[in-house]
Amino acid sequence: MKASSTGKSLLLICIFCFLSPHVDGQYGKEVYENLTATIFNGYDKRIRPTLYGGPTYVDMVFEPLSIIGLDENSQVLSTFGRMYYQWSDEVLAWNSSDYSGITNFLWPQDDVWLPDIIIANSVEEEKRQGYKEMPVRIRHTGKILWVPSSIFQTSCDMDVTFYPFDTQICSIVISAKMSTYHDIEVRSHFTSQLGTGQTGVTWVSYSPGGSWDLQSITIEDLSAVGGVTRFQFKLKLKRLRTYYVVNIIIPVIFLSLTASLVFYLPADAGEKIEMSMTVLLAYAVYLTIIADNMPQTSMQVSLLAVYLTILLAVTAMGVVLSVVVLNLHHTSDETPIGARTEAFARYVRRYLRLGQHPKKLSNKVRPVLNTPATTLTDADFLSTKNGHMNHMAPPMDARSPSKLGRNKEHGSFVSNSSKTTNDGEEREIMTWPKVAEAIDRLLFLAFTCLVFFVTIILLPYMAIMS
Repeated sequence: MKASSTGKSLLLICIFCFLSPHVDGQYGKEVYENLTATIFNGYDKRIRPTLYGGPTYVDMVFEPLSIIGLDENSQVLSTFGRMYYQWSDEVLAWNSSDYSGITNFLWPQDDVWLPDIIIANSVEEEKRQGYKEMPVRIRHTGKILWVPSSIFQTSCDMDVTFYPFDTQICSIVISAKMSTYHDIEVRSHFTSQLGTGQTGVTWVSYSPGGSWDLQSITIEDLSAVGGVTRFQFKLKLKRLRTYYVVNIIIPVIFLSLTASLVFYLPADAGEKIEMSMTVLLAYAVYLTIIADNMPQTSMQVSLLAVYLTILLAVTAMGVVLSVVVLNLHHTSDETPIGARTEAFARYVRRYLRLGQHPKKLSNKVRPVLNTPATTLTDADFLSTKNGHMNHMAPPMDARSPSKLGRNKEHGSFVSNSSKTTNDGEEREIMTWPKVAEAIDRLLFLAFTCLVFFVTIILLPYMAIMS
């Protein structure tokens, strides 16, 4: 019986607590009802609360919470933040000693006068900040604190010249919709009663993250323009570049190294055109990816896009020149080589050390082994002024006529790959494959130097100037 009576007592206590009127702090419900009924008696939220006809001073502080993102295509900055507004509503003041020492209470924002302050550069539908049931804090001195928080979608004119090493300056413009500075005067600070110790901006709850780093916020007063209270918060945003360096810059540098390697590939390999087209398509894909991330209405051109376009043009030129080199390589031996072409190819091959290097013929006697195919006679040896014997080439072996050839101009026998000049220097017999090889190697050096200088000029310039 005792346990049953104890359970009933606890149940009655719980029901009593649940059904009892709600009290806020140490004050009862009746005190609040009397207070609100008194101060809101005859109150009209449509009338600006001033007793002496002067302007209403609105103190304002902006608190950024996080940078959600900056859309390069639509050029829209998404910022999650909180605005602090404080003003004096002289109609809603009371003597706290008359109401059990109540100094402040919360009240829905829709039931009090609010300044017609809007986000002037918002890309969304124009609407009042906050929401209907959002509370404001009313103090016994008549001070009202309004703290609406929202995601601000504002336009931002971007400069993508140094993308992805860019720094952007975006703005959030706070303005009165219709009130002039004779009605509302906004001040970018709070009075000492709030105790924030901030002037215009507070970073207390800011949380960094995303693709942008918020470096600073400055305030500019634009109230002199148009006679309307207007403030501009300038946000300096620096792009976090690690993602772009790893996924764009480094692959592009690696691709740039392959742009000239197509000319180092021998023409006999048969894959010069395939390699050129592969590199060309890779550049085209990367250029498309970067173009999708850039604002399509911007007046500036990204230097990275210029860099990729140059590499794309170089690679496309490499495809054309590879076709020319292959055409030269497969030219028929019956087609004569022009004198200038031969001189140019010989010059390039000499200084790039391609093929057989020129050699001076020795004045010493070179021993020759007697073979059944060749026999030496006294006519094969001639005496010289210094007493040494110079060996002349033996008669052409009838069994291997293709290995030796007669130099009609100098009267000496040399191999088909070289010939001897008047000064005793062996020179290569120039063929179309050798001409193509010389041009190939020269283009390899030229394209390598071009890609190298374009890379070390543009990429460091973007990183430094940003």
